[in-house]
Amino acid sequence: MPSYLQWLRFFWLPGLLLVLPLAQYLPWMDLGHLYNQQLPFFLLGAALVLSVLYRSSRVALAAGLFLLLYTAASLEFLPEQTQGLPLYLALTSLNLMLITCARDRSALSFIALAWLLVLVAQGAGILLLQECCGPLSRQFALESLPAWVSEGRDASLALPLLVCVVASAGAFIVFTLYPGPTVAGLFSCTLLLCYGIWNGLPLVSIVSAAGLFLILSLLGAGYEFAFRDALTGLLSRRAFYYHMLAPGRHYSLAMIDIDHFKKLNDRFGHQTGDQVLRMVASLINRYTTGRVFRFGGEEFAVVIPGRDRAAAEKALGDLRGKIAAYPMRLRATGRLRDRMIPSRSGQQIKVTVSIGLAHREKPLKKSDAVLKAADLALYKAKRCGRNRLCVHA
Repeated sequence: MPSYLQWLRFFWLPGLLLVLPLAQYLPWMDLGHLYNQQLPFFLLGAALVLSVLYRSSRVALAAGLFLLLYTAASLEFLPEQTQGLPLYLALTSLNLMLITCARDRSALSFIALAWLLVLVAQGAGILLLQECCGPLSRQFALESLPAWVSEGRDASLALPLLVCVVASAGAFIVFTLYPGPTVAGLFSCTLLLCYGIWNGLPLVSIVSAAGLFLILSLLGAGYEFAFRDALTGLLSRRAFYYHMLAPGRHYSLAMIDIDHFKKLNDRFGHQTGDQVLRMVASLINRYTTGRVFRFGGEEFAVVIPGRDRAAAEKALGDLRGKIAAYPMRLRATGRLRDRMIPSRSGQQIKVTVSIGLAHREKPLKKSDAVLKAADLALYKAKRCGRNRLCVHA
């Protein structure tokens, strides 16, 4: 899958923020109506529990950060909350950006606990600084703002907005480089803080919406775990079976198998085998119009919708040729060196696939029958010498 489609697949979560400007026209969408004081504890607590179950340290830290902020405000540890809140939200966005740049580990790992101690230390430092030097909002207020920003707003918003925009830009860069549901959720929370500062939303509304975004990011991660193959990024076998419950009336099913894959693994190592799997998966995804699944091991399934059988056969034939002609070059891996295997970095190897194709037609109406027919065609292609396409008659 191309990189831009990879991150577009996760853009639905920050894309939810695009509906916020409609709040001024649709009162039922206004975040300012979320005034239930207990709602943030419920949503963030749920996000925290789910993050432990999903072993997501970043979501756990983000939920803990918002809980610390909201608890401190509820207990009136943050003086002049109305005036100083934008600066505290800006500091929260900066921490969120740093959390987004970190790696995901278990929520109970040592590094996650060290991050939590850093966040607590920041809160304690802010409280001590306020006791000795006064509210931070007075110390860091900037008096000059552009006219389009300062109209109807306090001058103390300049620095919070600047910090929040920088944090959002950093989170967006991470999101484009490493797209995923967790990064999308953290990026959404950073944008939410900017929106809250700009429009003066109450803290309870901002924190409640942030808890909802974190829960949605974990649900998105759960979907990825259940229906995506971690190595190739394709849909998994479980997703294939769910798709075949209602594949449509007219479709073709292709089963694709990498030739001599076991010999390749034995000769070059499993890491090279992983490189081959990712390469073949990317080529199948690029040159086919149907939905691609990793069926298991070195086998892939492609469901091609439509009545045009000749077009499906031509596309799969072209795909077979492109895979056979692809210049697959080996990369050096530490595992190969550890096994005392001579380095073959840069060596070019030839990878071919066998393809079995079956069309849904009168004798093959049920999806199980179509799958069995595609398997039989695949076995025929392998018996006839491999590196070929066979169509079930």
